[in-house]
Amino acid sequence: MIRSYTLVDLATVDGPAVPVRHDGALVLLGPAVGGVCVSCAEHTRLATLGPGVPRGNSHMRLGGLPTPAMRPLLDKLIAEITASPSSYRETVVAVRTDLGTVTHHRVRPRPGGCSTCNPLPEDFAADAPSAPVSPGSLRGDNPLAAGLREELLDIRHGPVAGVFRTGHLPLAVVSAELVGDHVPREAGYGRTMDFADAERVALFESVERHNGMRPQRTGTFIEASFTELGPDRAVDPAGLGRYDPEHIDHPGFGLTPYRPHTRLRWVQGWSFTRQQPVAVPKNVAYWGAGGGPQVIAETSNGCGLGNSLAEAVLHGLFEVAERDAFLMAWYARTPLNRLRVPEGDLPHLVDRLAAIGYELMFFDATNDLGIPAVISVARYQGTSPDAPRIFYAAGAHPDPARAMRSAAAEVVVDVESMVDRVAADPVTYSRDRLLRLLESPELIRTMAEHVMVNALPEAADRHEFLFGQPTVALPEVDAHEFTDLRDLLDDYVARFCRLKLEIVAVDQSDPVTAARLGLYSAKVIVPGTLPMTFGHLHRRTRGLPRLLEVPQKLGRIRTQLAYESLALQPHPFP
Repeated sequence: MIRSYTLVDLATVDGPAVPVRHDGALVLLGPAVGGVCVSCAEHTRLATLGPGVPRGNSHMRLGGLPTPAMRPLLDKLIAEITASPSSYRETVVAVRTDLGTVTHHRVRPRPGGCSTCNPLPEDFAADAPSAPVSPGSLRGDNPLAAGLREELLDIRHGPVAGVFRTGHLPLAVVSAELVGDHVPREAGYGRTMDFADAERVALFESVERHNGMRPQRTGTFIEASFTELGPDRAVDPAGLGRYDPEHIDHPGFGLTPYRPHTRLRWVQGWSFTRQQPVAVPKNVAYWGAGGGPQVIAETSNGCGLGNSLAEAVLHGLFEVAERDAFLMAWYARTPLNRLRVPEGDLPHLVDRLAAIGYELMFFDATNDLGIPAVISVARYQGTSPDAPRIFYAAGAHPDPARAMRSAAAEVVVDVESMVDRVAADPVTYSRDRLLRLLESPELIRTMAEHVMVNALPEAADRHEFLFGQPTVALPEVDAHEFTDLRDLLDDYVARFCRLKLEIVAVDQSDPVTAARLGLYSAKVIVPGTLPMTFGHLHRRTRGLPRLLEVPQKLGRIRTQLAYESLALQPHPFP
């Protein structure tokens, strides 16, 4: 029985059949030796307690002493575990000695590697293998995903500490909160027609977000400048969009100005265009990664999840196309054809928003990338002077109907959930404060501020470019029924190559989740496309010729744009 210990001490636990340790009024039994290592179990437990626990300090000492009255209970539990150790190799029994409660918790190997049982290898990159699917499907079969909830959700060990339902919105909305040092916690979200599906989507998204924040697969990185690596070995950060000089000089900018000789941290990605490894700035590949100069304020833009690496890359690519199409329409103020609402679930959502004064509209934003993209708009038509005037969302998918449904789900939930957000924080979202942000956009920092500033009545004129175009039917797209997602990915690689665009992906997969749930993660980077950013000072629109050239090539405007003519107000993307 271990009464006082550090995380370093746990690395040597291999003798007793049942590791027993104390942490204040908590007694922890297991996992049985031969299963998940005790160090993994403790690291994941402490992670659920949040940033207040200095678990990075390997010499932090934990300990406690149970009351004598608890000893018979502990002896009985130890006997049960000893009698059937195979049943407890992935289980920790937690006893609250102050309450006398006993709970069982599933534990798994520590994400991101463990110095005791699974040190991370050096960084590497590889091509995505073949990924067979049923004809016409963009998701492969994955029987392991049936155990999604059991594998991910545990209040004491995570990685998802809680699943929460919101029942008063037009769709079933579920959030899956991740453990870790973020305050508030990061979460995955699901928005569907029923709570069972919404929970699965939220859990899938929680895996995507967890894997996208920091490396889980490898433990090393390259430290060098782009000048040292060169364009044959690395993605040029300048090709990811540059900041306006006046923003760099602003005291709130908060980033290191990029220069080719600036030494950065890099991880290995794979160029599907060149069929070779290429280095990617670490904080571009992982949006939560720190360390080293931060020259780009990155988001989760381009992160995808799939039942294979090829599938993850494809869905990350769809997100790149979605954000690129939205921002191109917004900054170039290009008129878009309005789309007729098809039969199915969407009329229900149209009626739901109409009941509270909003008209739900859809616009075809598909651009030269060739991936159907739809922008959804909820525009207020009521009489309340204080109601937010407009909300946006977007979706992109080879099936335009799927893109439309995705855009609809996002915007419909945002309209009604914003009421809750404002009620919870009336100071942040007060009209006076939002008007100050409208006048001084460099003060805008968060996604919600982007949305709410653009919803002010005083911002109405910046949305007018969208309205007045003809209404057309949802475009039909040639059905290419691929039986292997890698073939479909190669098709997009060839198309992007003709546009002189390179597709690069970083394999973000956590080996534990890949082995136990068959889920893979990827961050897709396409230099030259428009990146989604939040915080107006961090807008990256310079050095991207497509923004100036493509609207004219598509026939949406008459002449090629000059950068100075762009309408570079903060975008309203949620």
